[in-house]
Amino acid sequence: MKLLSNLAILPNAVLVIAKDITDRKQAEDILSKSEKKYHTIFDYSPELILRIDHTGIVLDANSRLYEWLGYQPEEITGTCIDELPFLSPKEQKTLTKKFQSRMKGKKVEPYELTFTAKEGCTHIGRIHAALIHDDDHSISAEILMISDITDQRTMEETLRRSEERFKLLYEKAPVAFHTLTPKGIISNVNETWCRIMGYTKEEVIGKPIFTFIHEEEQEQAQLSFHAKLKSQKEYPGGHERVFITKHGQERIFVIHDFFSYTTNNKVKFIHTTMEDFTEHKKVWTDLVKSEEKYRILAETSADGVFTTDTLGRLTYINPAMEKILGRRKGKILATPFRNYLGEDSIYDFQQTMLDVRKKDEKTEGVELEVVHEDGFVVPVEANISPLKKEGNFVGIECALRDISERKRVEQELLKSEKLRTEFMNIAAHELKSPVTPIKGYLELIESDKNVSEQIKNWARVGLRNSDRLLRLVNDILDVSRLDTDTMRFNMERLEFSKILNDAVEDFAPSIEQRKLKFIKRFPDNLPAIFGDKFRLAQVLKNLLGNALKFTDYGSISLIAEVKNQEILVSVADTGIGISQDETKKVFSKFYQAYTGEDRRNQGTGLGLFICREIVRKHNGEMWVESAPGNGSTFTFKLPIWKP
Repeated sequence: MKLLSNLAILPNAVLVIAKDITDRKQAEDILSKSEKKYHTIFDYSPELILRIDHTGIVLDANSRLYEWLGYQPEEITGTCIDELPFLSPKEQKTLTKKFQSRMKGKKVEPYELTFTAKEGCTHIGRIHAALIHDDDHSISAEILMISDITDQRTMEETLRRSEERFKLLYEKAPVAFHTLTPKGIISNVNETWCRIMGYTKEEVIGKPIFTFIHEEEQEQAQLSFHAKLKSQKEYPGGHERVFITKHGQERIFVIHDFFSYTTNNKVKFIHTTMEDFTEHKKVWTDLVKSEEKYRILAETSADGVFTTDTLGRLTYINPAMEKILGRRKGKILATPFRNYLGEDSIYDFQQTMLDVRKKDEKTEGVELEVVHEDGFVVPVEANISPLKKEGNFVGIECALRDISERKRVEQELLKSEKLRTEFMNIAAHELKSPVTPIKGYLELIESDKNVSEQIKNWARVGLRNSDRLLRLVNDILDVSRLDTDTMRFNMERLEFSKILNDAVEDFAPSIEQRKLKFIKRFPDNLPAIFGDKFRLAQVLKNLLGNALKFTDYGSISLIAEVKNQEILVSVADTGIGISQDETKKVFSKFYQAYTGEDRRNQGTGLGLFICREIVRKHNGEMWVESAPGNGSTFTFKLPIWKP
């Protein structure tokens, strides 16, 4: 028992008044213990707690809030709510507005605020408020209980963004998508589906998917759909289905279905990808038709056609190939093609096959010899191409043409050419023999003082034509020697400047006599060449002679220069020129460019051919540039001599 005593001192005594306060002490102890308990709960609560008096001044906060925001109690306690350091002005305004509404007795739903910790990071808190009343029921304070939902919001934002990405992927995917209910009703389609089918989403959502399938496939599609639902088996390989677009066009799709399930493992939705296979199907159909067409062409071709694997073994031959080889395909398929080639052709074929594989390009005009079953040789011309599958070399395909008849004709032509050459040689020699004495007697007549002038004129005409006939005979002999590669060349080191100067000396009088300007432009120290001085002088004589014949006024130029280790020599004139068509023919045998109606400058038509061939024998080239009325420029180049 506890007593509360009051003492009074009297003259002869002490008055003691005692009051029993046991119950009150017990109540105070209980209240003290309760206050300590709730203070402990307040301080260590997992929730963040902030206590505000009725005027908006922060009374205190629990330790969790201080730890959460990184502030000390003295930095927060006693601060007005519209000046709290961990809230932005906007957030302070929101908190003040909610606080004032609650002080007026209005109901305030939980709300969210963004808190900024002292080190700068932000937190999101959900606010739940409770009012504290005094004994007279007046509001004395407000307790704010703050739940940290930062991670929750971060996760929700991540999920939202992820959902947006997948939604965008769904909508913009190049493949058509639709989502169905277990009853086959369309619940969603993507933009690609709408673009291909020609509908808007509003026109298709809520309608059975089967209404968009070709009527001939609708029943089978429904049976397949329900069977799939019943078995709940997905078929990753897909299947084809024909759909009809809004505009009545047929589109072929490869369908892939995927299920999503409820928590009790029932199908909730069927997600379907639709790969538009229409163009691929058309290409495939065309390819099959094309393959069939080319197979028919190969089977009916007069040329032999075959294919091999990478080792050169036959994988296909057509009937014409059977005829060329004299063997049935059943006996030779899977055997090496080289087994049916002549000994001299085996290496050529194998080397060509390696080149075709390495270069990955077609090779044409390869001449081979195949051996017929009966033992005779068949000459063939082969066109060989790489055979590829999915970008990889798998063999060759080859077309063979029997060129037996062509070879026979070539042999006949060679014989004819040989006979022609022999005839030309004999004819030239036979012509040359009588011309020499005729020319000699005509020269005697021309020089005889006792012969009249008229007879001398006749002799001069005979001499001119004798010279012309001798030039023709010599040209024919030169052409014959060039054709048979029997023309003799005395090759030696030559100072080319001397050859040019000799040509200038020979032609200067004739050019000046015609009152033409002779332009000479070449250095005296041109490099030496390796050649036949007589034949090269013959080339210059012919070119300068032609320029003189076809130039009536202006100039004739002889120009030489060194370029790229070669000597370039040009003979240019200001004569009548040659047309573009004729420049392609002037180096042909017996061809003469048109020189006017009088044809006063006739020749053999062999000179330019001989010149070009002589230059070629010196490892050089010759060409012409000309235009009617603008003269001609004949150019040839020769390699300089290298010791």
